[in-house]
Amino acid sequence: MKLKDKLSNLMENDFHIAEKRKLVFIIPLVILVVAAIMMIVFRFTLGSTFNLGTDFTGGYSVDVKLGNKLTESNKQVYFDQIEEVFKAVKADNDKTYKVEISGAMQLQGSGDTASIRVKYSQISGVSENEMSTYVNPAIVSELENKVLNKVPSVAINGNTITATYDEVINADGDDSPFADLRAAFIKALPNINESTNAGITATESSINLNHENKKQIIITSTTDVSNSAKVRSAIVSAMNLPDKYSGSVSGGDMVGATVSTELLFTAILAVSLALIFMLCYIGVRFQLSSGLACIIALFHDLLIMFAAMAIFHVEINSTFIAALITILGYSINNSIIIFDRVRENMRSVYAKNMTPEGIANKSIKETLLRSINTTITTLIMIAMVAIIGVSDIRIFAIPIIIGLLAGTYSSICIAPSLWALFQRVGKNRANFNLPPVDKRKQKQKPAKPSKIGA
Repeated sequence: MKLKDKLSNLMENDFHIAEKRKLVFIIPLVILVVAAIMMIVFRFTLGSTFNLGTDFTGGYSVDVKLGNKLTESNKQVYFDQIEEVFKAVKADNDKTYKVEISGAMQLQGSGDTASIRVKYSQISGVSENEMSTYVNPAIVSELENKVLNKVPSVAINGNTITATYDEVINADGDDSPFADLRAAFIKALPNINESTNAGITATESSINLNHENKKQIIITSTTDVSNSAKVRSAIVSAMNLPDKYSGSVSGGDMVGATVSTELLFTAILAVSLALIFMLCYIGVRFQLSSGLACIIALFHDLLIMFAAMAIFHVEINSTFIAALITILGYSINNSIIIFDRVRENMRSVYAKNMTPEGIANKSIKETLLRSINTTITTLIMIAMVAIIGVSDIRIFAIPIIIGLLAGTYSSICIAPSLWALFQRVGKNRANFNLPPVDKRKQKQKPAKPSKIGA
């Protein structure tokens, strides 16, 4: 049997989701409990329940100005170098700090004004005075020494290594840059061979400047050199030429939170008004109980998104607000499709002989394949963005993926199950052939004891 036929037969099954509402409701509750536990753990270990970015908390920023050296093809090289600097910052007080970069590094300007902006938060347990006196100056200094370099491209052909720079390394006739590079390479050679098995056997006399093309340094080994990306990367690191005149680093200053209290209030107000209008529309278009089920399902989606960000301690910044609003619109669309089928099935001549759970299950079954197909096609696109997209887009894609899964679950399982539950309450019971409520099962007040001799 073909996969398509198996999937079609699977969709024909009635999974009785509405009858299993206890299990349906328990699953998100478990996720929320796990999130609450992780928030407590992070509170005591890291000092914060959520990983809030500088958009919410404020922090510091530096600008690494590279000008024309910064291109689309080499930006990742600079990103990696900057990240390495922040992992271990050695300050003048003989302390080493690990500084967390907040969010994605941002490319700014173009041509002569091209630069990379890096935001980072205050280190937990480190005072603002210590940050401004020791940490921030150390960051600027190390970025100048380790990032503002002339980075060569390396080619290996047999026993010959060619390191080519964008500019001549002794433009003014000064051979000192070449001499420094030669000494640095000889010093780094044992580590290169040990870490990469490169097999380079070179001496200072076998490292020469190409006099026809003074952008090139030729290293001749007595044996063939392993031509691998790992070896070339190690040689590039050893042949970096410090060049502070190729750019500059500025900043280390305090930056305020871009997501202010007023903006948060406005966002919450906008979402609240949207939910109220959705409730009114769905209540008029379908039933008030349908509207309430949809709104509760939307709250579920928002809570699960926050829970996932808490469990995995993913950074929350201004793009997360955009992701929340996007999922609200996507999830309500799926729920409305199901409730449209509920309305049609309610009009059926067989509705009187069906329970609310039967109506809900029939509606889920009729829209299940459509809901799953829509989610899968959307997930494929968002997953591709998360995998191959730039850092800023990736930060937006992760909560969208979580919200898509949560929204699909709530539309298929939670909203119809809640609707079926609401139909068993109050006047809604008249729409179905439900047995009357057995009042004898209700807890009765004990009768007052009679007075003896009355």
